[in-house]
Amino acid sequence: MGRPSATLFLALCALIGGTIAVESDIVIVPTSNEWKLIPTANEEFIDFPIQNYILEVKGTKPENVDRDPVYEDGKFTPKEHTKIVRLRTPYDVDRNGKSGDDLGFIAWNPIHYTKGFDVFIEFCHQNAKSYREEPCDGATEQIWAWDFQQDRVSLSCNGILEYEIIYEYGEYTTNEFGDCNLFGSKKITQIDFRHLEGWYYRGVEKIIPFVTSAAPFATSTPRIPDEPRMCDCWNARCGWCTNLDCAVKYEFADAEDGITIISKLWWRRTNNIVLYNPDGVKIGEIGFSRRAVFLEGCVKCGMMRRVPFTKGELSEWTVSLFEGVLKVSVEGVEVVNTQLIGECKEVYAEISYIAFSRSTCEGQFFATPDMEFGKHLRDGTCDGKCEPLDL
Repeated sequence: MGRPSATLFLALCALIGGTIAVESDIVIVPTSNEWKLIPTANEEFIDFPIQNYILEVKGTKPENVDRDPVYEDGKFTPKEHTKIVRLRTPYDVDRNGKSGDDLGFIAWNPIHYTKGFDVFIEFCHQNAKSYREEPCDGATEQIWAWDFQQDRVSLSCNGILEYEIIYEYGEYTTNEFGDCNLFGSKKITQIDFRHLEGWYYRGVEKIIPFVTSAAPFATSTPRIPDEPRMCDCWNARCGWCTNLDCAVKYEFADAEDGITIISKLWWRRTNNIVLYNPDGVKIGEIGFSRRAVFLEGCVKCGMMRRVPFTKGELSEWTVSLFEGVLKVSVEGVEVVNTQLIGECKEVYAEISYIAFSRSTCEGQFFATPDMEFGKHLRDGTCDGKCEPLDL
């Protein structure tokens, strides 16, 4: 999908509105694991209480796809294989006195495109995201799962978390019925599929929350190396960066010196410092590469700052958010100094845990006495993936 703008919104509306509604006789049996065929690419209305059941959609990864489609006059061009599900509620009266049942839509791509975004949720801040890499770990057979909870919605493929947004941090005011929180509070009773012909769906009863609550750290820890590894949290054991056992407890926003890391860098791919609030909820990430620094997160304060080209693959970076100012230094030279404002500053002032994503065994950081380490970080081997460090 394209950039999250008014142009994108209008183009998606055109894409959705251009189909012919077809009333379907499909009836879901939410407690059944039986896969049901989606017979057409047009609208297929289905009774589905999406807040009570995980929506799973199964299909095959498309082959021989143009991953860099043409964008005409800077406008959004819908991708050929974009999948769309529109969410509907019982008829209600909006703030303008008009009745309707359309709450919004969710959309995603089954492959990673070179440009634009791959996941989109209408009516939420930070509603669009590009995949980190090929989704589903590149698998041909894909099972996508949308999990709507009271406080968040997540999208995974073959058990790999691809996207998540917290409603509280995604509030947006253009929805005629309210804001992003409605996806958790307003009853959703019906959905309809677009552009999913030949795919299958089913409802899976929820057993446990998708994101587990933060567990307290142990009061005593073994000896930690002075420069421990930046173990990658983007894996199943770490819950795709949701498990605090793979994190460091650290009042990052209150630390004047921030954190200094030594990491292998790429030109396009970023290394990421994952940021969590005191409840262990992920609120954002700082990404850095050989060309730029990115700030992405739960509120709409994403930014990108160019940095001088770093010649060596292993570089020393210092990152700080002290007093709401994002500062980044490379090899001792300050390259970013940006004051955060408003909600962005308020949210990022709450950082109490950090973790690392898309890092390698070569990546290390300088430990400080006030850091407490999750159990998967304490042996310095990243659960056996890296060689032990000297203590």
